[in-house]
Amino acid sequence: MNPPEEKILYFDCFSGISGDMAVAALLDLGVDEGELRRELGKLALPGYDVEIRSGARKGIRCTEFIVNSPGEEHPHRRLDDILAIIEQSGLAAPVRDLSRRIFTVLAEAEAAVHGQEVGAVHFHEVGAVDSIVDIVGFAVCLTALQPARIVASPVNLGSGTVRCAHGLLPVPAPAVAELARGIPVYAAETPRRELTTPTGMAILKAVCGEYRPLPEMVAERVGYGAGRADHDLPNVLRVWYGSPRQAASGERTAAADEVLVLETNIDDMSPELYGHVFEKLLEAGALDVYLTNILMKKGRPGQMLSVIGAREDEEALAAVLFRETSTLGIRKTVRQRRTLARRTVRIPTPYGEMRVKVAVRDGKTITGSPEYEDCRAAALRTGKPLREIFAVVSRLAAAALDKEQGG
Repeated sequence: MNPPEEKILYFDCFSGISGDMAVAALLDLGVDEGELRRELGKLALPGYDVEIRSGARKGIRCTEFIVNSPGEEHPHRRLDDILAIIEQSGLAAPVRDLSRRIFTVLAEAEAAVHGQEVGAVHFHEVGAVDSIVDIVGFAVCLTALQPARIVASPVNLGSGTVRCAHGLLPVPAPAVAELARGIPVYAAETPRRELTTPTGMAILKAVCGEYRPLPEMVAERVGYGAGRADHDLPNVLRVWYGSPRQAASGERTAAADEVLVLETNIDDMSPELYGHVFEKLLEAGALDVYLTNILMKKGRPGQMLSVIGAREDEEALAAVLFRETSTLGIRKTVRQRRTLARRTVRIPTPYGEMRVKVAVRDGKTITGSPEYEDCRAAALRTGKPLREIFAVVSRLAAAALDKEQGG
């Protein structure tokens, strides 16, 4: 697949999530089955085979992803064992990186549950071939899709009990409960079974930056990944793939619209914490975050923390402010704003293809700005100063845009 720019991938976890459901759902979106099989073939794992087939759950057509490993008895692999399998494969670097991240997130949760160091944790079920294939398979599929933004709904964990290597445990299992910290979750009374597995929750924890109802988007495809058993609730993970509303035509149009502004005055918080607060607000959907120095009552210096966002993101942004800062209250206003039309182009550079954000007015290019993350990645990769890379890409972008305009 060759995805266009700025795609949104949305995980609709109304019936929970597991590793096999996540892989199946992305295949159902259109990820190439042959590519997945070729990449999985690079793993040095004992004999197993993968079945990918069409199925149905409560009348909903879906894709099933099944890993058969009849010869394996759930060996107790450690994190280092699994990371070595991934590292020694011929998988592409982005796939290896994401696979390692998911397993590390899972190991940290298991370590917290068992009171052990991360390196001492023995994986049971998730150390088996089928779970390794699920996680690496998911990394392959997500890398193929390359969404710019990954969002998930609140997660249905299920209820009742589940039997695992440690015996009969309440749902959610302790590892799932640990992974669910900071994520909106709920437990449906029916069906009384586990709906979200440790692997599924670790996948969300590793890739999702937002948890909220379906964001405004132009849906292009909807995929369904099947769970193993059927029950009263359709046992599928639904995924949405599409464009932000403004970018549906490939270019964000000039517009006058409304934005929400949240503000709070703070005079009792360590400056060291603001960087983390900014990151969390941006993950929750903030369009911009900034500080203004102010003088508060009793002559105390303080900061006014301002957050600009979409009106539908108010609850998520307010939750971050109350959770991550010392504030006791937030002011909100709705402001009018005007924006230029925008689009993203890719240009060849000595550091590889780079994205450039282009602002347009009345059909004419006004500015072109290199994408910061692309420049930063090139600086880390090459060891060159970021300002040098930014300057080179800016010059090349200006030349390319002048040529495009006929200048």
